[in-house]
Amino acid sequence: MPLWGRLVAHINNTNYLIDMKRICLILLLIAGALSGYAQQKKWKAPKQPKRPKWEAPKEVAPEVIDVWRPYNVADNWFLELYGGASYSLAENMAGHSFGKLCRPMFDFGFGKQFTPVLSTRFTIGYKNQKGRASKQAMEVSSLLGEGDYNYQVLVMYLDEMLSLTKWLCPYDEMRKLDVQMFVGAGVNYSWNFDDKVDKWARYGYPVDGTDHLNWAARAGLLAMWKVSESADISLQGSFNIVNDNFNGVKHSAGFAFDSYVDVVAGVRLHLADHYGSSRYYKVRRWEATSLRGTETKVADLLDNERIKEYQSRESAETVAFGELMKTRISFYVDRTFVNDYQMQNIRIVADFLKKNPEVNLVIKGYCGASEKSESPDMHLAERRVESVKKALVKYYNVDASRLETQFDETATAPFPMKGEWIDGVVFLMVRK
Repeated sequence: MPLWGRLVAHINNTNYLIDMKRICLILLLIAGALSGYAQQKKWKAPKQPKRPKWEAPKEVAPEVIDVWRPYNVADNWFLELYGGASYSLAENMAGHSFGKLCRPMFDFGFGKQFTPVLSTRFTIGYKNQKGRASKQAMEVSSLLGEGDYNYQVLVMYLDEMLSLTKWLCPYDEMRKLDVQMFVGAGVNYSWNFDDKVDKWARYGYPVDGTDHLNWAARAGLLAMWKVSESADISLQGSFNIVNDNFNGVKHSAGFAFDSYVDVVAGVRLHLADHYGSSRYYKVRRWEATSLRGTETKVADLLDNERIKEYQSRESAETVAFGELMKTRISFYVDRTFVNDYQMQNIRIVADFLKKNPEVNLVIKGYCGASEKSESPDMHLAERRVESVKKALVKYYNVDASRLETQFDETATAPFPMKGEWIDGVVFLMVRK
């Protein structure tokens, strides 16, 4: 190849190399710029889903809903004793004076409350009744005279009773007044008619002086006022219907009804149940469950723990005149009865007195607590003290002379509340 040709080819190769170097340089600059931008931008981790905030588990409060204590057949019985007057509405009595129509009567009854609202009772009543001949017959015959005659009546009723107060109003064990409605069925037995009735019958007057046994029915209202834990004073009125011949007069229709009204006053005595109380009371649901004997394993465990607690408490009690015993009696808010658990604390107090004959106790009762106030009008302090003293004397044979009672309806209980419990009664040790 000529020299010129070789020179031109060299120059062309040189340009190609120059172009390639430029291209490489540009590429390097671009790569450096991109790497610098990447280094300036910080790396961020991908967002994680939000986790719920951890919270400590909440303590579940024990069930504190009030339910009735478990009762059995021997609980909630009552006795009644009444006296008053029976007002006859029988035929021929119209126009008689009020004093002659009202005859004395006496009534005795016993029954059982199946719920605070429903109860059943059986009553036996005695009355001295008065009958009278018709006005027309007396006008015709002077033999009848004033037409009055006496006879005796024995009535027996089985009543079903409904407490209107406890049915229509929320139950309140402190309520004094209780109004009940009742309906009953039974028998009416009349006998011992005056001798003149037989004499009238012999002369043709339609009267029968033999004994009469008839079905009877009644309905009425009973109002009771609570005077103590075991007694009510009562006022009762009832309307009675019975076969017409109960008073010895033969009705022309062959069968008819007579009636009379009874109004009596008296007392109802509530017998103590197996808890030592005379009324219906409520407890917390968990306590009622243990009293019924369910959840036996849990109940046994609790009993064992409780026995250990009582034993340690017994051993901790020492004589220290002028100081309070460590054992205290707790009550539910607004309540005054001593339940089964607190009876064990009373047993500890009774055993302490037996072991230490030189010690007497002042039973001090309180109303109110640091976290929840109680009304002084309910006399809770006085009633709590009486409940505790009664339990010590009646169930543990503690000499009542060794117990003095004090109470304050306005002072706050000296110990803080524990849930729904108030340490309402404490014991001060004094020298005998």
